[in-house]
Amino acid sequence: MAVSEAQYDVRADTTTNTLYIELAGRLEADEIETAADEAIDAAKRLSDGFYIINDISKFTPPSPEAAKPIQRAQKELKTMGVGDVVRVVAEETSAVTENAFQRRSRQAGYEGKTATSVAEAEQKLE
Repeated sequence: MAVSEAQYDVRADTTTNTLYIELAGRLEADEIETAADEAIDAAKRLSDGFYIINDISKFTPPSPEAAKPIQRAQKELKTMGVGDVVRVVAEETSAVTENAFQRRSRQAGYEGKTATSVAEAEQKLE
């Protein structure tokens, strides 16, 4: 399934202590920067050990320069006390995208699990 336009969504669920991030399409550097800032701001409303569900199933890999805010946000979220992280990927998700997120999270100091849907990701956090 092709995504016709780039978009992102960030929200914090204080009931489940979970940060939801969805990235879709090919985001421009300024959009990635804004999404990263919003993720950090949203995480401030959560408690230590918060979870992240990051849906990259429709995300197109950005340029290395545009990806820098993602790495910055991953490091910041780690210092804020992130617990488990689950990435939602699809069969069509680029291996480059999936591997880049995994590599950056390791560099930030945590490992991410994978799931094929948000519902499956939520189950992995229970």
